[in-house]
Amino acid sequence: MSSDEQRLLEGPVVEAITAALALRHRGIDDARGRQLARAARRADPTAQLLVLHALARGGQGTGRLLVDELFASDDRSGHAAWALAERPRYPRAVAPLSAMAARGGFEAMVAELTLERWRTTPPPAVLPARNRSARGLRIAQVSLQGRLDAGLRGAGAGDGGGLATLIMSLTRALDAHPGVSEVVTFTRAFEDPSFPGLYSRPEEPIGRRSRLVRLRYGPDAYLATAVQWEHRREIERSLTHAVARHGPFDVAHLRFADVGTFAAARVFGRLGVPVVFTLAPDPHAVLREAEATGRLDRSTFPSADLEQHYVFRAWLVERLMREADALAVLPRAGLERELGDLLGPAFAAVDPDRLVTIPEGIAVDSAARRPVAARGPTVRSLASAISALPPERRGLPLLVTVARLNRVKGIPELVEAWAGDAGLLEGFNLAIVGGDLEHPTPEESHVLADIRDVRARFPQAEDGLILLGHRPHDEVSQLLRAVAHGIPGVAAPGGVYACSSRKEEFGLSLLEALAAGLPVVAPDRGGPPTFVEDGKTGFLADTTDLAALRTGLRRAASVRLNEARAARARSRVEQDFTIDAMAGRLVELYEHVTRRPALRAA
Repeated sequence: MSSDEQRLLEGPVVEAITAALALRHRGIDDARGRQLARAARRADPTAQLLVLHALARGGQGTGRLLVDELFASDDRSGHAAWALAERPRYPRAVAPLSAMAARGGFEAMVAELTLERWRTTPPPAVLPARNRSARGLRIAQVSLQGRLDAGLRGAGAGDGGGLATLIMSLTRALDAHPGVSEVVTFTRAFEDPSFPGLYSRPEEPIGRRSRLVRLRYGPDAYLATAVQWEHRREIERSLTHAVARHGPFDVAHLRFADVGTFAAARVFGRLGVPVVFTLAPDPHAVLREAEATGRLDRSTFPSADLEQHYVFRAWLVERLMREADALAVLPRAGLERELGDLLGPAFAAVDPDRLVTIPEGIAVDSAARRPVAARGPTVRSLASAISALPPERRGLPLLVTVARLNRVKGIPELVEAWAGDAGLLEGFNLAIVGGDLEHPTPEESHVLADIRDVRARFPQAEDGLILLGHRPHDEVSQLLRAVAHGIPGVAAPGGVYACSSRKEEFGLSLLEALAAGLPVVAPDRGGPPTFVEDGKTGFLADTTDLAALRTGLRRAASVRLNEARAARARSRVEQDFTIDAMAGRLVELYEHVTRRPALRAA
């Protein structure tokens, strides 16, 4: 039995997934396939699910095994439907696939893909060379998750967080670059009762010629990212029409392993537009952390996959690793080793010439060095919330975090780390910025319920915990300044910023907190260790461990009024992590890929 087969049957979840996808890519003969299938039946639920992908390119006998799975009433039929897309048409499979496609949901999407693949001829493997526009790069971006608007008024609610902030800030920086003609960002149109008319506008200008273009599909309401997969066909159709209207484009930049990226890779691949993909080990890092902390194992993985579609998203990352014209990666300690461990053999096969490390950046404002007047709505809301606290808690410095209310962000754990420590509880009020508190999504409701559980166990936290909900990005910047410099009569100067994420690919909010001069507590893995200087500008901690997180908070509290530390933090961001520097590096990468012939069609 090969090492990949062994990992599929017995390895940690992430290794089992990458092994299954490697076997799917290479193929397996009938004899080995039948042997592996028998071994999987004697193994656990994860092996029984993942073996379907190992059989995707096997012989006729293993194909019949996949068809048989279509008739099973368990978690595996959707995976069988998807694996069959790698094979010639099976007449016996058409009826169950058609029935699955009619039922809706993620499984309907993969059944549609297989039926479409059987009906159409694959596009040619090599596309003609492209010609760059003489007037500057025309760049397309696609981001369908969360709420996206020029003023970032809905940032931090639902699935929208740092990515929305990055895209808007980056678009303005690219728009101002002399080598760029225009940037068009495709996002989703829907009606939002909290912002009437804002997200239903077909277009919204950003900068000189750049703009948001909104695509209509699905119900006229907010949709969480995980449930948008069933609208894949509508998304492709809408995006194709929009690209035809607003293009042509010289390059498309895709981020995040979601349905928007999947659909866009197919659309731009058919059109011969080169694609740059921001490569991150997601969902791989989430799964590794969940398994390491006991929240997931091989027996429970299939049910988690039904909700979050981890295997499909991992396959999408692998596909783009192979087929994107260039891969932008975020800096992280031991970059190649860690990505190789998480992403498996597909990463080892990446041509180094296609891999470029580009740090993210923020718009640096010299005003961050100065105190903020208590005029902005968020600062006024904070002042109002603090005025309602018991008298002895008014005027305390603030411990603050800015994050989506998503389980991966570790907000309930932060509340417990603060509330369960007498020194932190007595010394700080805790302000949480993020989430739609009035109309929470199911994920936000889950996190809010977890926070309530912590409050029930630590009733003393009630007097100092402030939930501010999501806020426009400009207001968040003012709030961070207020936390650093204080608000007379409301909060003392010298607050602390905490990022308690279980995983953080980079951490824009950490950069913004450092730019405001705040000491930060950040995860000791992923992107933050590349810019948080442990013990100098902030403190790195194992944020999956409550005691380690609490220790990091105490250490940050001990240096909160150190001006030399604050100056060093601000200087580091201003020198190395500006949005203009990021835009310049990306333009160089875009210009490079427009001069190369395409590798293959999507």
